[in-house]
Amino acid sequence: MFIGSHKSISAPIEVVQRAVVALLLIGTVIVLPGCGGEAKAKLEDYLVELEFETPLESTREVELGSYIISVAARRQDASKQGTKPQWMQVRFKLLAVVDPRNESAVKSEVARHRGMLDDTVLLVCRSASLEELVDSRWSILKAKIIDSVRPILGQDRLRQLLVIDNICEPI
Repeated sequence: MFIGSHKSISAPIEVVQRAVVALLLIGTVIVLPGCGGEAKAKLEDYLVELEFETPLESTREVELGSYIISVAARRQDASKQGTKPQWMQVRFKLLAVVDPRNESAVKSEVARHRGMLDDTVLLVCRSASLEELVDSRWSILKAKIIDSVRPILGQDRLRQLLVIDNICEPI
């Protein structure tokens, strides 16, 4: 009788042990995903990632020149030989936004390579399409100018290029 009662006691203990283990597994599955959740992105982290470690107030503007350029611009879709160019006059002032650490280096490069800088800006403007010239933001033209000017003034020295007082009008 002793042996038979031992079996009857161990059966309920196994059921309880299994229930406890099952509850622990379910609890672990429910609780653990919340513990390792994603950290929310902060604006500071985003700005550091975009390399804006220095505040915008601590930048310097270096004047690259004032330009008045006559351009014989064609439309982008003017693949036909019979289309005549539209003569435009482009006027603007070009500024480079640099770190204060790079200001003197950029100024010396501007003075050293003045002719090359002016020729590069002239070439980019004269090769622009009519659509690029009449775009009020000059986004494509500015991108082309900065891509051409960067090697002259230093690849990592320019943060941005500003085009001020831009006027484009037919001649």
